[in-house]
Order: sequence, then structure tokens, then C-alpha cells
Amino acid sequence: MTKKIIFVLGIVLACGACTTDPVAYKNNSLPVAQRVDNLIGQMTPEEKVEQLQSQLLFMDNYAQDRNFHLGHTRNIAHFLHYGKPEPVSASECAEAINADTQKSVEASRLGIPVLQHGEALHGAQWGNATCFPQSIAFAAGFDDAFYYEVGQVVAKELRAVGVRQVYAPVINISRDPRWGRTEETYGEDVFLNSRMGVAYVKALETNGVVATPKHFVDNYGDAGHDSYASNTSWRALREVFLEPFRACIEEGGARSIMAAYNSIDGIPCSDNQKLLTDILRKEWNFKGYVVSDYGGVDGVFSVHKQAPSYAEAQALCLEAGLDLELSNGYRDLLSLVRSGRISEATIDASLRRVLTVKFELGLFDAPYVDVKEADRIVRCPVHLALALEAARKSMTLLKNDAQTLPLSDKEIKRIGVFGPGADILSFGGYSGGYGGWRGEGAVTPYQGLKQRLQGKSEVILHEAGTDAVALARTCDAVVFFAIIREGEGMDRSLLALPNSPVKAAESTNNAQIIDVKKNPTILLDQEKMIHDLAGSGRKTIVVLQNGSAVDIRSWIDQADAILEAWYPGEQGGTAIAETLMGDVNPGGRLPVSWVRHAGQLPLYYYIKPSGRGYAYNDDDGKPLFPFGYGLSYTTFEYTDLILPEKVNRGEDVTVKVTVKNTGARKGDEVVQLYLRDEIASVTRPMKELKAFKRITLEPGESKLVELPLPYRSFGFRDKDLNFIVEPGVFQVWTGKDAENILLKGQMHVE
Repeated sequence: MTKKIIFVLGIVLACGACTTDPVAYKNNSLPVAQRVDNLIGQMTPEEKVEQLQSQLLFMDNYAQDRNFHLGHTRNIAHFLHYGKPEPVSASECAEAINADTQKSVEASRLGIPVLQHGEALHGAQWGNATCFPQSIAFAAGFDDAFYYEVGQVVAKELRAVGVRQVYAPVINISRDPRWGRTEETYGEDVFLNSRMGVAYVKALETNGVVATPKHFVDNYGDAGHDSYASNTSWRALREVFLEPFRACIEEGGARSIMAAYNSIDGIPCSDNQKLLTDILRKEWNFKGYVVSDYGGVDGVFSVHKQAPSYAEAQALCLEAGLDLELSNGYRDLLSLVRSGRISEATIDASLRRVLTVKFELGLFDAPYVDVKEADRIVRCPVHLALALEAARKSMTLLKNDAQTLPLSDKEIKRIGVFGPGADILSFGGYSGGYGGWRGEGAVTPYQGLKQRLQGKSEVILHEAGTDAVALARTCDAVVFFAIIREGEGMDRSLLALPNSPVKAAESTNNAQIIDVKKNPTILLDQEKMIHDLAGSGRKTIVVLQNGSAVDIRSWIDQADAILEAWYPGEQGGTAIAETLMGDVNPGGRLPVSWVRHAGQLPLYYYIKPSGRGYAYNDDDGKPLFPFGYGLSYTTFEYTDLILPEKVNRGEDVTVKVTVKNTGARKGDEVVQLYLRDEIASVTRPMKELKAFKRITLEPGESKLVELPLPYRSFGFRDKDLNFIVEPGVFQVWTGKDAENILLKGQMHVE
């Protein structure tokens, strides 16, 4: 017994020695919490505050203004392209970030490394990293397992140059395509958003990159206005808008969250204690740190007018649970501490969260990257092939009269290519580094068709200002490539294709694009040209490059086929050509309900019962295409729905259905499962997606598809907004989309 007491006492004394040892925080054999406490105990108030501050600088003022004492910075690689005639290599980016990190470590009395952050909405947004399709395109792919694979590649390209935190993904639910940032989201559905968000977050976090789901929360308002005050009820917030964030934290392991610009119930998200502390930390047990959106703290003062000064806004935000202000912010924290307005204990609480993540990332032990290795990893053949496969998976066929598609290179000998999107490749917002993604090796849709049909068919590009109809009549088929204007700060009131004069390289504004035509002005009414081309008597195909629904009523009947290509990433031109020619069978499905016109908005499938009806006196209230919709070059048959009659309390179950390819082509089907709670103590949606599975089948092949339903799938928020599962009967529907239900059953849940 005496020896045991001595042994335990020895451990206690050793641990005590560790915490008082001034270099204990450098010992990576100690627990992270112990290293954090040891470091905080040696830091001055000024050093503490600096770890809650960040910096973003453009290249023209980087040298003179970079403050290497601050704990977070927008990585310099994001800006290296600016003003450079040639693409900047991965090794150059890695070298620049290494140098910046080294200067930060050397500037710190305690050798605290800086956390290099950036963006990664659909690929690592620095330099010339691989550019994948936009988020909405991945949502159309309905394949979260594949998305996880893509996320791992993105994480590798981020880490290769030293970027260790990204402000992604966007998991805001988009119910209104007028919101310009719909393209950045995973669409309208709670479950799809949650699954895609968890896949991406988990891929980043398990590969050593901090994910930052945003924007917390409900950051667009009435009529699709970005960052308007939210009038959403707390029930809808809990059931819909907060749910993807919960999933990304509890299941995905996100270690950071970005607060939104808008207010919720009268309180800005940036200083909303109910959101940042009560829900995020106390309820969801979130251990990471919260960052503001850019200038969000200042907005509490200057926009929301909730504080009399910027300094007071900083105090409100920090006390509510906002740990870090982006960017160049929290400038008055030190004076607020010295004046007693903020306690040092409040600073320490945020500091502990930030430093914990830095230790977990290994930044104190290995802050630098292998410069030579970066060139081997970034844009390697495997990554480029994955970008092509991602573009293929996102292709969504909306219309195909008389099997117009796929085109045959044996029958079609001359194709006319028209429209402002024909010889550009639009990526969508947050693409590439500042100064532009150079598109190394990427091709436009026109170039993709030329390459695919080389030696087989002639591809003719219509030149702006020349007679389109005359050219069309010389062709066997015509393809019109349409574009719209959308993006951050670019909300729309009209959903039709733009018809005003535009320059090709500016036609998608915030989107980075590849433009081989040197910015010609295009005087073009897109809808009129579609009508004119259809009037030529030739097969007319319309390809859309966009990230949200378009009002296509005026020309849908004139088009023989419509392909939604979304923003398909750097390999999109090739994937579009392959899909038009039948090398790829489109398997994408709509992650949004496709409205007929703006007068129907907001429109989404998971509505709750109405006491009156669902139609207008001049409109049936139904979408043009339902959520989950998408055509194929083949056909599928559903049979043999298998499900348990009873679900025991706490039991996870699996629903099974057999799907057969009854057509002549290999193709992908997205099997969708919807639930309806028949009787509940609060009103429930008429239908909710609760499982999906994308499968590939050869002609004549059948597959038993398993659709897991965790017990939580049957739950909801009760009248007091507590999450519960009530016993009762649930309707189970499987089918091709939210309206095309093929098989039905029911289960009794205990």
C-alpha cells in the first residue's frame, strides 16, 4: 500500500511540475488541455488578445502592414496570383506560407504559430488548386460517400501548402432561388444539406483541416435578400435551419463555426448568446471556436445599431461567445480588458478554445510543410480525374423529348454551338485565388465538344452579331449555352435568363470563368435566340450553367432537350460534351424545387398542411420540376418494398427496395425515401426526405437497395421545442423524386 501511495504521489508531483515548467506546452507527450493551461499561464493580456485577432492583407500592402503577432491570417497563397502573368505553382504557395508562418513564430515571445486560413467551397481556394464543381452541383449528385472522397482530396491540397482552416461548407437551407448565394448551398432540404455537410466536414477534419460551417444561421430573409433580418420562428429554426449545423458538429466534428451577419429575433447572430452559447455550447457540446463573418462585429454597431460604439460591440460579441473577429478585428479588446469592461477570464475562455485547436492540429510541433511535396500532390492526375467524375455526376437532365439526347456522332455531322456560355466555363463563386483561377488544362463546352467529335463531326461556334438562324439551318443539331447573374451580393428579383448587353467575362460576375474570347460584348436576348433556333427546324438543346432555378416558361416548349450543368468545375466542359454525346448517362437530381416563376416563391416540397389550399387563382402552386427530379437515358423499375412493421424504441432500422434497369443503357438512379408522421402532437411536414442512395446499374441488372433509418429519423420538436420521438404510424414512400412515388408502406414506431 505504501508503494502505491508513493507511486500516485509521484504522478501528482510530476504533473504539477509539468504545469509550472515554462516549456511544458512544447512537450507533445502531454495532454492538450495541460499544454494549453501551461501556455495560457505564461501569456500577457496583450498576447492573449492577439490570439483572438486576425488579418487579411492584399499583396500591395502585405510587406508593410503584416502584423506577425496576430494568431490568424488569410493565407498569402490566396493572393499570389494577383498581377502574375503565369500560374503560381503549389510549391511557391507553400514556400510563401512557410515564410509567413516562420515570421509569426519568431515574432511571438512564446513561439505561438499562426493559423493560416482560407476558403474551400468547392476546392482549395488558393493559387491553381483543383477546382471541383460548386456545392449545389454536388448536392445534385446525391452521393455523400463520393463527396466525402472529394473532401479528402480538397483537404490534401489545403494541407500541402499549409492552409489549416477553411470557411466552408455553406449549409444554409435555400428555399428561394432569388437569393444569389443559393449556388453555394446544398439546396432546400434539411436531410440532404445535413448529409452533404457532414460528409465534407468529416473529410476536412479527419485530414487535419478545420472546417467552419456557415452562416450561423438563416442568413437570407424575405424575398431572397442576403443577410436580411430573419423573421423565421424558433420552431422553423430548430426544425430546419439549425439542424444541418447540429449534424456537422455532432456527427462531422466541426471545430469552428461562422456567425451570420443577420439578426435572429432582434439579436444579431454575432452577439446572440442563445445561439452561440446556449444552443451551440451548452446543448450541442461544441468545443471549438466561433468566428465572425467579415466585419460582422462592426455590423452590430454600424448596421444593427445595437451598440453605441464599435468597442462596445466587441464586448457584446465576445461575452456572447464569438471568439474571433474576421478580419483585422477585435482591435479594442486589450483596452476593454484594462478598463474592466471585459474580464480576463472571458478572454481566457475564448483563448482556450482557440489554442486547443492549434495544439490538436499539431501546429506547435510541425508548423511547416514540405515545399517540394506540394507540387506532387496538387493537381495530380488522380485529383483531376476526380474533378471530372464529380462534374459527370452533377449533370441533371430536365427535358428530353423524343429522345433528342444523347446525340449520335454517327448521325450528327454538324453541330452549331450558340449562347454566351458556349465558350466560357463558369465555376461559380469562391473559385480560385484572388486574381483569378487560370484554368490550367480546362476546356470550355465548345472546346469539349470539338475534342469529343474530332474527326467525326464538325462543331461550329456562332460568332456574336452574325445570323444565328442561318447557321442553325446548316447544322443537324444546335446547342445553346445559357448563363445567369447570381452570386454573393447579387440577389435576383427576376428569374428569367438575362437579356441585356453583357460582356462574356463579366456575365457571371462573382464567378471565376475561363474565357477564350477576350471579353467580347454580346448583344443578346437569350430567350429570343432560343426561340429563333427552335424555329430553324433543327433539334434544339439548351444547356444551363447556373446555381439556382431559372424561369424557363417562355421557351421550355421550344427546346427539345434541357441539360442542367450547374457550375461543373474545371472539368465541366469535358463532362458536358460527354453527356450530350451519351458517353455519360446523366444521373443528377434537383436539390431544389424548380419554380415556374418568381410569383410562387418561396416554394419547397416539405410544406406543412394548409387550412385552405395550396394553389393560387391563376396558378396551381406546383413547381415545374419537383425536388429530386431528373431524367436518364435509361429507365428503372421499383419492386419489393421491404420494411419492418414495428420499430422498437431506440431501434435503427433499414428499408429495402429492389431497383432494376429496364432500359438499354448503363445508368445511375437515385432512390429516395420519404416519411410522413400520420398523427403528431405538433403539425408535421406532409413529406420529409429521410434517406437516399445513388446506384449504378447495367442494362437488365437488379439491385436490392438498403436505405438506413436511424431512430432519430422519426423524431421532431415538441410544443416546448424539445426533441422527442412519439409512438405512432409513419407512412413510408420510395420513388424517383418528391412527387413520383412508386412504392408505399407503413411502420409503427414505439
